[in-house]
Amino acid sequence: MRVSKRFALAMAGLPCLGLLLSTAQAQPKSGATKAGNTRKAAASPAAPTSTIIPADAVEVEPGIFQHSDAKGKKWLYRRTPFGIAKYEPEPGAPAALEGEGITASEQGDSVRFERKTPFGVTRWTKKKTELNSEESAAWKRAPQPEAATAGPARGKE
Repeated sequence: MRVSKRFALAMAGLPCLGLLLSTAQAQPKSGATKAGNTRKAAASPAAPTSTIIPADAVEVEPGIFQHSDAKGKKWLYRRTPFGIAKYEPEPGAPAALEGEGITASEQGDSVRFERKTPFGVTRWTKKKTELNSEESAAWKRAPQPEAATAGPARGKE
């Protein structure tokens, strides 16, 4: 007995159709509510209000605001895609030094810099007059070569 493709496809779709119909009947319509449901909704606590950034908060970084509450506790506020996040600042997080991780060496009127990265060592050279703040800090921390002595070096005699 041969079954046509059209009939086989229709029979395969019947379980899906039955599932759709049963879920549509199980869901209550939006206009029809039972008396018991309205009592439960009225007895439940109101949803928490969304957090807002206080008017006297100070912006410490772009997009991050700091505010002290009435008890003197400091809070940080940040805008996220889900609303305003309120959290405590991390205690004693050390600030990174500017130019940290950069080594500098002199090459005439220029300075050669090196920094280790996850992709290897990055090297660049800049003139001493064109250094940015990070490069300038690294250059100041670099060990400076000692001045040449006037006479020849003497060993033990």
